[in-house]
Amino acid sequence: MRTVVVDFHDFEDKASLHRFLAEHLDFPDYYGKNLDALYDVLSTEGRETTILALPAGREFEAGFLSVFKDAAEENQHLTVGIRPK
Repeated sequence: MRTVVVDFHDFEDKASLHRFLAEHLDFPDYYGKNLDALYDVLSTEGRETTILALPAGREFEAGFLSVFKDAAEENQHLTVGIRPK
């Protein structure tokens, strides 16, 4: 199993977060770096994966948290934990 900690404090914008996720979760080269593409790769991930999100109140974080939760509901291999602010 792999675990990726997404500390939203570390990201100034959504582009940097997409790059981080693509690198740490080994997304395919064709990953579109948008929320629809993120949902697609997370909801079909075949490896046991845990994402631990640490909210920071960033303007863009709600969309990512929503995608994480929705993908986890769809994919039994994905677990998402969100630490309260």
